Amino acid sequence: MDDLVSAVADEVGESRVRAVRLEVGRYAGALPHALRFCFDVAAHGTVLEGAALEIDETDGDELRLKEVEVT
Repeated sequence: MDDLVSAVADEVGESRVRAVRLEVGRYAGALPHALRFCFDVAAHGTVLEGAALEIDETDGDELRLKEVEVT
């Protein structure tokens, strides 16, 4: 999650991030509640702090960044 937060922060620059949407496969080995916890910790002190993490669960094994909403 640190890498995801860093990549998004680098991409958006000084813009504030309102939401991050992920697609997470049921077999990706990542639990949605664990991702939310890690996201909040990793986002602390960055332009992603306070952003919503929205997770769309899919069948399969991929974890993919779907969309970033900025203000």
